Amino acid sequence: MKILIVLFALIFLNTNVFADTCNQIPKKGSKNFIIGYGSLMEKESRTRTNKNAKNVKPILIKNFQREWGQRSTRYKITFLTISKKVGSSVNAVYYPLSIEGILKLDKRERGYCRSKVKTEELDFFNKKIQTKNKNFWIYAAKKDNILNPDEKHPIVQSYVDIFLNGCFQIQDKFKINNFANLCVKTTKGWSSKWVNDRVHARRPFLISNFYRIDSLLSKNFSYYFDNKIE
Repeated sequence: MKILIVLFALIFLNTNVFADTCNQIPKKGSKNFIIGYGSLMEKESRTRTNKNAKNVKPILIKNFQREWGQRSTRYKITFLTISKKVGSSVNAVYYPLSIEGILKLDKRERGYCRSKVKTEELDFFNKKIQTKNKNFWIYAAKKDNILNPDEKHPIVQSYVDIFLNGCFQIQDKFKINNFANLCVKTTKGWSSKWVNDRVHARRPFLISNFYRIDSLLSKNFSYYFDNKIE
């Protein structure tokens, strides 16, 4: 009987720990920032959810890994996600957001877990930024929920375009050489299970920088121009 009680207590505590670290409601009056590493890199995609999310800055987050591993059953797509991985780093953007805005974004990113990033894991591209009394949040993969692309859930070009268009926007705005290339290099899980749906996008968004994106990807992936066209 005692063993059962102990086991129940451990399960209860572990459940609470997970709940406490996922989608915490920030304290009233706190300053909060969202870290965008996928579609939130792009201005147009970001401001569809929050029209005020225009003032973004580049950031490098340590001990996290970005990869193709978040599946959508609705669109049959594999999206980008991020998870903890010691020694890895990811370039991204960050921007201020109100508590109300964060709760609204939680609904858009409901397949992810919003987690707080430690200040020692933040690098502002060699700029000194005051982080005291500030919270930096990132939408990470839920535990054991990372699934790589396959035939039924491929990488789709329309989403890649959103991601890399955002990377080029930051590269151009802040004059950071090779920022877009760093986006590619710090993303794991690239796969030949990749569909070019630009003409009839599974998610219908028009993206600029097509030629720059094609040039960058063809340099990194020999099979890029062989991807199936829908």
